[in-house]
Amino acid sequence: MRPTQPKTAAAPIAGGATKPPLSVQLRDALETANTPFRHVQDLLRFPISESRMRRRIREQLARGTPILVYSATKTASTAVAAALDRTSGLETVKVHHLQPAHFWTGPLSSPVADDGMLRHRAIEQRAAREFLLHGSDQPLKVVAVMRDPIAFNLSNYTYFGRAYWMRHFWRRAPWMSTATLFEHFRATFPHASSSLWWTHEFAATTGIDVFREGFDASRGWQRYQRGRFDCMVLRADIDDREKRSALAEWLDCDVAPVERENANDQQAAPGVYERLKEAMRAEPAYIDAMLALPSAQTFFNAAQRDALRAKWLR
Repeated sequence: MRPTQPKTAAAPIAGGATKPPLSVQLRDALETANTPFRHVQDLLRFPISESRMRRRIREQLARGTPILVYSATKTASTAVAAALDRTSGLETVKVHHLQPAHFWTGPLSSPVADDGMLRHRAIEQRAAREFLLHGSDQPLKVVAVMRDPIAFNLSNYTYFGRAYWMRHFWRRAPWMSTATLFEHFRATFPHASSSLWWTHEFAATTGIDVFREGFDASRGWQRYQRGRFDCMVLRADIDDREKRSALAEWLDCDVAPVERENANDQQAAPGVYERLKEAMRAEPAYIDAMLALPSAQTFFNAAQRDALRAKWLR
């Protein structure tokens, strides 16, 4: 269900700092007061939804082995999964985490796991691990998508703001100063998570260490094979037509067009992503630190990293 966006008599200015209406302040206060009730809701609903997902995966396995779209959150993997699901004869299971250290363990779970990775609450994780990893020895096709770590961080912080990072001030966020929001982002978000995913999730699950094996950065995609895993790794920024062509070559069949899905503005507080993106222009040290992460060094060549730096600073 799409969250209700703040309703105001006058829109907040681009830099924030105007005072939100009393109704917005009250709803944020009630969000805090309602936290115990939400915890109870989560405890009751999650097992039911998880059980429904288990049935769905069992039904898929009865028809054949689905393609596993296995990628970190907010990497445009939904667009890839949707294209495959629209392709005749194909279906997918989409999952972000398969290692239990990153599973949601209950309402009091921290959004950051002990290893510094994002933790994600999702109903398909345990079922996918049980049925696709441990319940079968059949060959498994896997698609993973890599996104520029700066875009990944801003997108995750804002898209999951209401659920995790900005839960107690999500409605007031459009009125807060950009400096305050950026400092909160800097202080609370696990900035290396997108890079850690490739070792703590992908390599731990498939046995394929892309940092060691390398990646064809000029092309933007590469196939890896290890044991029962046949993996296609795509970079999110390559043209959607190139993604489609790579998937078609890998699967040896025509694939439906890859189209944008699950846009950030469906969940983010209005204007916050754009303001943080603008603020990033004044943060060259942050940009350099993100482009020095192993994932950026592996998936982008030097010229591409220079272009990314210039893009974020302009």
